[in-house]
Amino acid sequence: MDRYILMFEDLKLALFSVSTDADLVMELVINPACSHYLPVGIHKKEQLKKWIQDRGIPVTRDSIAKDLEKSGISPFKLMLLNCDLSLTDHYWICRQNEHFLWKDINLYTNPFRASFSLDIQDEIESIVSRTNFIPSSSLKGDLKKKWIIDEEGIRRLVKGNYGISCRQSLCEALASKVHKMQGALHTPYHLIKISSGDSQIIGCECPCFTDISTEFVAAIDIVANEKKPNEQLWYEFYIAICEKHGLYIRDFMDYQILSDFLISNTDRHLNNFGIIRSTDTLKWLHAAPIFDSGNAMFYQAGYIPEGKELLKIQVTSFCDTEVKLLKCVKNRGILDLTKLPDDNFLYELLKKDVLIKDEINERLVNAYREKIQYLSDFQNGADLWDYKYQKRI
Repeated sequence: MDRYILMFEDLKLALFSVSTDADLVMELVINPACSHYLPVGIHKKEQLKKWIQDRGIPVTRDSIAKDLEKSGISPFKLMLLNCDLSLTDHYWICRQNEHFLWKDINLYTNPFRASFSLDIQDEIESIVSRTNFIPSSSLKGDLKKKWIIDEEGIRRLVKGNYGISCRQSLCEALASKVHKMQGALHTPYHLIKISSGDSQIIGCECPCFTDISTEFVAAIDIVANEKKPNEQLWYEFYIAICEKHGLYIRDFMDYQILSDFLISNTDRHLNNFGIIRSTDTLKWLHAAPIFDSGNAMFYQAGYIPEGKELLKIQVTSFCDTEVKLLKCVKNRGILDLTKLPDDNFLYELLKKDVLIKDEINERLVNAYREKIQYLSDFQNGADLWDYKYQKRI
């Protein structure tokens, strides 16, 4: 078995072994002197094993299995070879006999090589040969994506789309426009041309929202291993935990629900939002800026709902439908309906995807317009989930 050390900057948190014939974390011993620095929500050895186990690129990532097959390694092995370095948090992993220092190995202040392309085969080869560390081997999600450093030295995430359409990138641009007009805390996405395979596609990019003194903690890590009272909603439970750490985030969370409803973002799962904490003091600082809103505007649907059907949209989040999420909202007026992109902005944005018929674009604009009306009714006291309301419309 190979033996590794889980690190937080230069602190040794745990010693563990990995089976040579399978990607499994085996014996693990936590250093009690540094247990305060364990990942948020981790209290037991089995929890930490699973946390380490899940750090690699998902095997469901588009083309990743094919790319890794050429090198004969798994996503988990790739993560270990890359010392589990990321631009999300300050945790990393080294072999027991390695002697790296955080200041020499972290990717916030040290350069890394990454081509302006979604293909990572060249990066995989450099990791396997231990000639270069990159932050992309611990990226979550199924979309092709990678970190790059731009000409100004800013770390940026570039993302593609499912299939050959660029709808998801357009949705990121739409969400950014909404949040900018609202003055909301968000990660700005911009459309770019980027290489993917043998093609040039429209993708998107955004700056990194963590740095050498801060890190991201996902909502799933905040709630997963805590005991929730049976009568309390998960949404309220999450807000309550944040409040215990000095963060008032209810207005932010209410706004996030309303803005997701507006653009029909169906994928606000608990890895897609969270908080920012200081890596110097471990203090929770504020909500993480809104990011990852690409699964919106019915990006995969051949049918665009309208009328009452727009009140039956299923989502992946604290609740299973949009209107159930609206039930959680206390501050109905937190989203200003007078400060939204107009129909023309949306229509011109959607036209950038040449694969989508104009008829579909017109239906999407109409659905957006209807969503605004529903939000207006909601802010004027209507309960959109109520049978009596839906019967009247």
